[in-house]
Amino acid sequence: MSKVLVVGIISLFVFGAFLQPCMARDFADIYTDCGLGAMIAPNNSAVAAITNVVWDCGTTAISSNISCPDSCKGGQDRVAAFIYQSYDSIEQDLASGYGEYLDTLVDLVGYEAEQKPTFVASLRRDFADIVEASMYSDSTRYQKAEALYNLVYKHVGNV
Repeated sequence: MSKVLVVGIISLFVFGAFLQPCMARDFADIYTDCGLGAMIAPNNSAVAAITNVVWDCGTTAISSNISCPDSCKGGQDRVAAFIYQSYDSIEQDLASGYGEYLDTLVDLVGYEAEQKPTFVASLRRDFADIVEASMYSDSTRYQKAEALYNLVYKHVGNV
């Protein structure tokens, strides 16, 4: 019986140590920065919180906070996935200077409407240089998406 008690106490300490970084985040922040809500509405905390509550009572928000707290803020993984999966459409939108995919990219990165024209103009200018490079046509989809991702985050904060 004492062995079970010792194992139980050790388990509580280990589990408590694992949860400590997760508990540093306020509960309200978990519902706005994590889970499905944060993926759908990364720039609107009210919509993010409502989505998390309505969709699954906050289960995905809480579980993503515990399992991968670094993924809850910033959203760079979402931006990378979006660029890779939608690359062809984003490329077309960048060529024309407008479009649904370009709007979504701007939203995912976190720019407000008044910052969008400056960001898009600088992104288009530098993207044109990438497309004009001789090695562009031989690049894989992954390489093209990676180049665009790096370009996007080169411009983040410069607007």
